Amino acid sequence: MSWRNHRGWRVLVAGAGLLALAPALAGCGFQPLYGAGAGAGRAEANAALMQVGIANIPERRGQQLRNLLIDRFYETSRPDNSRYRLDASFQAGEQKLALRKDASAERAQLVMNAQYRLVDTASGKVVFSSSSRSFVSYNVPNDQFAAMSLVDSAYQRGLEQIADDITLRVAMFLSKPAAPAP
Repeated sequence: MSWRNHRGWRVLVAGAGLLALAPALAGCGFQPLYGAGAGAGRAEANAALMQVGIANIPERRGQQLRNLLIDRFYETSRPDNSRYRLDASFQAGEQKLALRKDASAERAQLVMNAQYRLVDTASGKVVFSSSSRSFVSYNVPNDQFAAMSLVDSAYQRGLEQIADDITLRVAMFLSKPAAPAP
């Protein structure tokens, strides 16, 4: 086996390539929003999210999504006067993935979708809109109580994924520098 085919060599070359890219990323103004090294970027994102009021979302799962968003958007308390309002809607459906001999579901998947938009409260204009989707699969046991518990757990996981995605996208939108006036 030649030294060029050795896995360690490939890892070393890939690592050197990443190190070579690091100064380029630093020079272009790249700043992580969250995680290690976020520093000022995270503080700016948190301050931006504090300017957003979260409107009510209908139905039980919508309320759960709103509560998750509140937990993620606000570090301490909710803002009194919001510059923006986040309007969202939530839909979910279940798909059967595998069937037993008696045609009952053995495995299922929840498909959840949230449409949302960020509205400037002063002008009433939509400044950002998007959607987030989550797919959560789970086994369907014969026991009805266990099945209900698994469905609730699947909803919770999916709602957390959607809340994380919405938080990240809104924070990225609000943290980008404003375009210069023409």
